[in-house]
Amino acid sequence: MLIDDQTLHLPIGKVNGCRSKRFNWFKSRDVQTAAKDRIIQKNKRRHFVVSEALWTPGRALYEYARQRPDETVLLCAGDDGHTRSLTRRELDEWSSRLAHRLQASGAARGQLVAIVLPTCIEHMVAVFAAYKAGATPFPVSNGMPPTERDAMLALAAPVCIISDQADLQGITRKDMAALDDFPASLPAAEVPNPVKAVGSGGSTGKPKLIVTPGDFAYPEGQHPMAALLRIGSTDLKYSPGPLYHNGPLLFSIITLYIGGRVLLNERFRAPRALELIEQYRPTVLNLVPTMMQRMLREADMPAHDLSSVNLVWHLAAPCPEWAKLGFIEQFGGERILELWAATESTGLTVIDGNDWLAHRGSVGQGVMTEFRIVDEAGRELPPGEVGEIFSRFLGMGPQYEYRGADPLRQLPGGFTSVGDMGYLDADGYLYLSDRRTDMIISGGANIFPAEIEAVISEHPGVRDVAVIGLKDSDLGRRVHAVVEALDTANPPDMEALAARCAAALARYKVPRGFELVEALPRNEAGKIRRSTLRDERGG
Repeated sequence: MLIDDQTLHLPIGKVNGCRSKRFNWFKSRDVQTAAKDRIIQKNKRRHFVVSEALWTPGRALYEYARQRPDETVLLCAGDDGHTRSLTRRELDEWSSRLAHRLQASGAARGQLVAIVLPTCIEHMVAVFAAYKAGATPFPVSNGMPPTERDAMLALAAPVCIISDQADLQGITRKDMAALDDFPASLPAAEVPNPVKAVGSGGSTGKPKLIVTPGDFAYPEGQHPMAALLRIGSTDLKYSPGPLYHNGPLLFSIITLYIGGRVLLNERFRAPRALELIEQYRPTVLNLVPTMMQRMLREADMPAHDLSSVNLVWHLAAPCPEWAKLGFIEQFGGERILELWAATESTGLTVIDGNDWLAHRGSVGQGVMTEFRIVDEAGRELPPGEVGEIFSRFLGMGPQYEYRGADPLRQLPGGFTSVGDMGYLDADGYLYLSDRRTDMIISGGANIFPAEIEAVISEHPGVRDVAVIGLKDSDLGRRVHAVVEALDTANPPDMEALAARCAAALARYKVPRGFELVEALPRNEAGKIRRSTLRDERGG
């Protein structure tokens, strides 16, 4: 250890996110300098705990910086119209300096580094700094309300937090700009494990972490997902989505790891996205269907030069047929690729636009993935019959670890369900009938009704509430709350309920509509009939 063990262990000190005194102790200038000196001496005596034939993410950035030091590798378009960028040398040296500081805070293999920042250059620097320290990045939405954020952080118990939010007392972006006292050399560290961690509200409305286990080290220039995603070292990948989402995070990590380049934006806006594609000419896009729909609604989309795009990956939510057809017409069916998978890595499918035209509505055939479609009693169903989808990679069990939640349901042999319903056709193509029984997918984000219901039901005038997703031409589904009042003669004020939600939830989770009913429909077991509520309101 670089400093004494008690200094390096930095758990959450309070539920409201304040750090322990030991974290504040590290922020003093004298301690930083002493830690830096000890890091340098320690690195002179240590060797990488990884074969030279395998590259960690840190090693990859270091090697590419040696080969192409002045090549622009990372860009982020801001809301102000300006785009910031880093060369390979700048990304490598900045992430190394931050990694040394993280190591001085105790970051190491098996530890999580929480990154509570908007999508920006510093966010990706922090991701790779965590890897260089041997630790695991854990992005958290910068717009998450403090109560929700703190519950997530308490569950993760990160060794360090990188954030501008004052109450977290973490390493700020201003701190990141003042790391000259730390070496720019690649730190000595063990191979990062786990690979990443992402947060979720969970089906119960309680926070949970989805951790991807395994060593992050592969042969030079290779990654098991890169070939599947058809991303190479000459590609510029554009992900307009936020980095706390699994898709943009994973696509960006993989692209940089294999030597490609990454374009991000602070916030997705369809007109700006089209301008960025024309200006920077990315070869790979990583979108969600809501983005596709908003881009297609831009009247001048056909006037933009989008000819650089070789591949458009869309995932995270069902894609409306009209949006799929629009992108196929714009780019060609062979360039439109849909991926169905879960963050828990229980299996995946892929389908391109041409194959989709022959199997409309399908999400594709399994890629090294086996399926079992079963009824409520666990009996396997024949092709064409809808049931719960259980899947596994060939010869493997699920590749995930939960923190704060029970494991997913399994069948014998390691077949696992994330709650999706659907069916297989006779040719093995998978079709989704309902992504999950209760979960709402709005704008590509997973929203769990129990979390919202917990907030609304706290109101003294609410007897019960059901939050459902209603069809929306833009978002796919919009969040709608159906409220049963305790006293129908004196019902709660809907504006008050909206304000309550706005104060406690991330903005995208706040219901766009509130509705009062005399009584919620229930089945014989007393459970609310959500499907009835959805069907009565247009499905």
